[in-house]
Amino acid sequence: MEFIGVIPKDLAVGRLWPQIGALVAAALPYGRGEYTLADIHDGIARGEMFALGAVMGAEVEFVMTCTVSTFPRKRVLYVQYGAGRGGARAKEALIAAARTLGCDWVETRCRETVARLYRRAGFETGYQVCIFEVPA
Repeated sequence: MEFIGVIPKDLAVGRLWPQIGALVAAALPYGRGEYTLADIHDGIARGEMFALGAVMGAEVEFVMTCTVSTFPRKRVLYVQYGAGRGGARAKEALIAAARTLGCDWVETRCRETVARLYRRAGFETGYQVCIFEVPA
């Protein structure tokens, strides 16, 4: 199997999940606890999320988990997590998925080091995300 694009749900939560899960698990610490690995798996299984990636032979080289957010005037393809190597090759697949889903843009929140990689791929910084943890 060799492709770059949306990973069919049955493969993403089935045969390829051990690799996808391992890649996503490496990215989870940067997500500030918004999702667990089980949340991602179950979200893909229910069709609320999907995995997009580069699969070469039997190896998942790169994966992104995504969801669509709908606002009154915009539809946004939101990349939750990305991990692996060769993500730049997935840019066209990400754009194709956004077009297919009727999205106006692709958006993600990430660390500055990852933001530099996205900017090299043609993304721009649309806004800053400020976070205030509410004390217990």
